[in-house]
Amino acid sequence: MNGFYSLWTAPTMLGHPGEPYVMQDYEILMLMLSVSSFERHNGPVSMYADDAAASFLESEKIDDIFSHGIKMLKVPEDIDPKVYWAAGKLYALKAESLPSVMIDTDLIIWKDLSQTLADTEIAVIHREELNPAIYPDPFSFEMKEGYAFPKNADFSVKPANTAMLYIKDPVFRDHYCEEALKFMRMSMPTEDTLNHMVFAEQRLLAVCAAEKNKTIFSFCEDPMNLREQKTFTHFWGHKNLYKFNAGERTSGCRRMLSRLRNEYPSMYEKAVNIDSIRAYL
Repeated sequence: MNGFYSLWTAPTMLGHPGEPYVMQDYEILMLMLSVSSFERHNGPVSMYADDAAASFLESEKIDDIFSHGIKMLKVPEDIDPKVYWAAGKLYALKAESLPSVMIDTDLIIWKDLSQTLADTEIAVIHREELNPAIYPDPFSFEMKEGYAFPKNADFSVKPANTAMLYIKDPVFRDHYCEEALKFMRMSMPTEDTLNHMVFAEQRLLAVCAAEKNKTIFSFCEDPMNLREQKTFTHFWGHKNLYKFNAGERTSGCRRMLSRLRNEYPSMYEKAVNIDSIRAYL
């Protein structure tokens, strides 16, 4: 089973024109641990990266950690990177040969997924509740003239968290990506940086699946039970903790380094040759 990641730097570089893109030390370690574990238990991975991301990976000599290499990622300029900060994932998904597993760079998959995915049409980590603060009434979005939601859209279905996404059918993949990207292009300018993005990426996935009578398998139905499962580690919340808490950052980076040293020594050797990480030895 192949896997793929994506790095679209435009959202990160907003407000920093002309500066080089840099991944934080903890972000690098998460990615290295994620790649190591997926390739051991599941199969080779590739990275879709724009020019700035590819340059950074090359500068740190970690551009070769992806067995299937780096593939160039292009996101059109009509996609607002401030609002649709995860749009790069959709363009990577559009380009990828299926079946394959889309993986966020802050997600680690610890186990073999092949048996679970063998008879699965679509798989995600978990479903999400329709919290109106995060998933408001779809008709509250201001859209450009001519936009229409998917035919027979059922907005009662629970959104699907796409930190990991598996889609078997390329025809459905194309339909989902078309609807998600159409929403991004047809939404009116906005300062909202959450509701629009998760609607396009996560709610429309579930709506499109229901529309096409596709079943979504989730490894964990209730996100509150994520701590009880042993298949994934998702660092989503920890990244802000590491960003603003030096002590947590240090202990977290040292834990990841220790795991690399004990389980993936060749990746560990690459990690300790990166200046920002060497400080944790």
